Amino acid sequence: MIGLLALRQEFDRAIQGENGDVAPVGLVVARLQRLRDLELLYGHELGDALFHAMPERVREALRPGDKLVRIGEADCAVIFCNLRSRNHLELAAGRIARSFSDPVEIGERKFRVRVAVGAAYFPDDAHDFDALLMAADRACSRAVNNQYSYEMHRSDASATQYEHERLVQAIRQNELQLYLQPIHSARSPEKIVAFESLARWPCEGGFVPPNVFIPMAERGGLIQDLTMWSLHSSLRLLSQWLEFAPDISVSVNISPLFAADPVFPDLVQRAMGIWNVPPERLILEITETAFAENADAVIDGMMALKRSGVSIAIDDFGTGYASFAYLKDFPVSELKIDQVFIRTLLHRQRLQHLVASMIDMSHRLGITAVAEGVEDQKTLEVLASLGCDFVQGYHLGRPMLGETAVAELQAQFIDA
Repeated sequence: MIGLLALRQEFDRAIQGENGDVAPVGLVVARLQRLRDLELLYGHELGDALFHAMPERVREALRPGDKLVRIGEADCAVIFCNLRSRNHLELAAGRIARSFSDPVEIGERKFRVRVAVGAAYFPDDAHDFDALLMAADRACSRAVNNQYSYEMHRSDASATQYEHERLVQAIRQNELQLYLQPIHSARSPEKIVAFESLARWPCEGGFVPPNVFIPMAERGGLIQDLTMWSLHSSLRLLSQWLEFAPDISVSVNISPLFAADPVFPDLVQRAMGIWNVPPERLILEITETAFAENADAVIDGMMALKRSGVSIAIDDFGTGYASFAYLKDFPVSELKIDQVFIRTLLHRQRLQHLVASMIDMSHRLGITAVAEGVEDQKTLEVLASLGCDFVQGYHLGRPMLGETAVAELQAQFIDA
């Protein structure tokens, strides 16, 4: 079966218990990860084959009475009835996730694919079908970063306390805070070359994690507002430190969803004009996976900004599939080597060779190499010996409130 209507019908049938009672029901959403990336690597025939193979693999983990429904190109949903408890639903979610431990055979080749699985239990987690599906979908989004690839819905701060309306208020009432993390020269670590701006959402007792509120903004249509808040806040601080440190840039993270918007280049240009900052002092960071979705639109927008003098950095380099396909055409200014390659660099010779290759490739293309996640002096020294240009990480400087960072920077230049 295909579609949300079919899923709703299965839910309505499942909750009809004996004697007119409402029966408990479990809902699982399973989402194939990076389907578009695989298509870019191997072609649309592979994507079509995985489209058909995914539900078959999920079905292998189900009981005879469980109802499987296809609800999207990369999504399947399962209705579980006759569950003894919520714990049994969690076992079922884990079973679906583990069913993808073995490679999927497509023709004569085997492909190791990953799914994210989210589960929610009716009536404990939701009062109706729509709320149940939303709860399972949220759990599925969190499962992307879970080593076990599955998550149960939970009623905690990350799932329910900070909902869409609260984020709208935080952006519009300027409740967010801008933090800055310094980026240093690898060979002269005392020299700051740029700051990366980081949006933070303070709450009672701490901060809402960025991996919670940024996806929330993307799903809820707030990513343009959030990005423009970050951009204007960053340029405001940049305009202050340019008076005494005119060579230090600011780097702003851009959501792939917003980067593909036709209005994006014009909004960036207007923001630079408002704060009177030169384009060569602005770096826009975008993840390499942005080129897997809406690639043409992203490239067009970034090319327009690049021509105006803005620098473009590819963030989390090495963790996606699309990089090399677009490096040949897209004039990137920086490659930010993801911290997954840096944090265990000292203990793995193979990683050192890999990072050295990334740095060498960057330089051959006229691109600056930046290493993220530098946590100790020895790693810094190894990166410098490999020819890395810039570095950032807790060893060199933790993110600090934007105004504090500007004040410390000003003090350094006055003392100098």
